[in-house]
Amino acid sequence: MQATQSPQSPSSIFIVASAYGVDFVQKQGHAAVLPLAANAGADGLEVRRELFPDSDAEIALQLAGLKSIFDAHGLQAMYSAPESLFRQDGDLDLALLASRLHEAEVLGAATLKLQMHGYAGRVDAPALQHALSRSPATLLLENGQQESGCRISEFAGFFAACSASFPAIPVAMTFDIGNWSWAGEDPVAAVQALAPHVRYIHCKDVQGSGMRRFAVALDEGSVDWRACLSRLPGAVPRAIEYPLPADPAAQARHVRQLRAAAASLSCGAGTCQ
Repeated sequence: MQATQSPQSPSSIFIVASAYGVDFVQKQGHAAVLPLAANAGADGLEVRRELFPDSDAEIALQLAGLKSIFDAHGLQAMYSAPESLFRQDGDLDLALLASRLHEAEVLGAATLKLQMHGYAGRVDAPALQHALSRSPATLLLENGQQESGCRISEFAGFFAACSASFPAIPVAMTFDIGNWSWAGEDPVAAVQALAPHVRYIHCKDVQGSGMRRFAVALDEGSVDWRACLSRLPGAVPRAIEYPLPADPAAQARHVRQLRAAAASLSCGAGTCQ
């Protein structure tokens, strides 16, 4: 495959809130990292639900307050929740989906990111279509680090089922370049199979193996992230999801580096041939 330059506008660069440190965000709140992301030159921030040490009602209030701060800094919002679209029995968790879609709407986020563990090879297409039709937020499913819902074949089967419904279900994918290492899958093979469904990209490298595997900055691990970016859609957001240094100038440098890589390794709206 050979990458071609995208004729489209450059993709947005996001920072995942956890890149500033889980302890810091849990103690200081997402409001504390929004100005850091803005000062680093990012276009947006991914808000992580698991970093709110509060009840559901308190989280909703905090999300509503964050919306005005996003607007003040001119940043876009992504909303991520750690739960799965599926229950342990393999059925859709429609109650959870409705709740998280509402929270995304309160935040003003264009997308909701969930996991797909528990996927049993089936999906109630009409029920999912109906649930998503009631929200302006787009659902993105991420390849995670669980024992299920992280395989290329699982995502390929899920999106085939969604595409076969009429109308097609408005659900897409968050492609985490590094997480395929946890599943023992080849990220480049994942790109070849799933690129048409990708609408958001988590960028990180990976060091170590087994239980001692962890995320690191790009070019500090073993993942061929350039090969992935060169074959993934060009005009979709990329996000930094690895620990950022404390120095603001260094944070800005990481944003610039990813922005430059996104521009030079772009393949347009679909896969590159």
